[in-house]
Amino acid sequence: MAHLKFLLLLLWVGVTVSTVVDLRKRIYGGQDCQNERHYHVKVILEKDGKQSYCGGSLIHPRWVLTAAHCQERGRAIVGVHPGPGQVQEVAKKKIFKTSIWKTNILNIFNRKHDIMLLELSEPLTGIQPVALPDCNNPPKIGDVVQVAGLGGYMVNATGHTLDDEPFNLQCANMHVADCAPTAHYTDCGAYVPYNNRLCLEEPNIDIREGDSGGGVIYNNMIYGVISYILVRVCTGPAVTVNVCPYMNWINQKINPKK
Repeated sequence: MAHLKFLLLLLWVGVTVSTVVDLRKRIYGGQDCQNERHYHVKVILEKDGKQSYCGGSLIHPRWVLTAAHCQERGRAIVGVHPGPGQVQEVAKKKIFKTSIWKTNILNIFNRKHDIMLLELSEPLTGIQPVALPDCNNPPKIGDVVQVAGLGGYMVNATGHTLDDEPFNLQCANMHVADCAPTAHYTDCGAYVPYNNRLCLEEPNIDIREGDSGGGVIYNNMIYGVISYILVRVCTGPAVTVNVCPYMNWINQKINPKK
């Protein structure tokens, strides 16, 4: 009888451990990207022996579109998908700012938005940049868009991301969602004005830390830049920066008048 109890105890422990392990190995984001997203860029920094990174999208042979809160990153790796990738130095950083007149104070201050352009030191060849958006036909609530990244894709039993990077760029489809549930987030990484947000949500799919700056793609055009990521996966809409309100600024930077 004692042997039977011990065997039952072992079986119970095995089932419990197995359940936890399975939870930790769930992948939030879907699957390896196929023959797509060759324009995806890994924006990277090594500091104090540690490495951190963001995503980005090549929108011009010399320009990468990413999130402004990735501004500490100083190098870009292009061709990460399908790989192996090559390092490109960043020559300049351009962060979108607006000037706002402070009430009753004769002074103007700059408000940062979470969108940034990185100018590469040399123009690239051999990689087709992603197309800029058709802002007359943007994705609407309920439409399906694609996100991608190399951020942590495993979570533990409490829903927090583990320090893990996929071997291949991960792609996933998400639906455009109503941003109203995220209206109380006034500070998303850097700053994303409420009306300039493009929010995404999908059951059992989410974007994670390290995916910031990656492109939101619809009809093979870039409409968003991943900005704000919740600590716990799948607990609310993902906030991205809607690219369309910034198109005049983008065009002025990447195609300046001579």
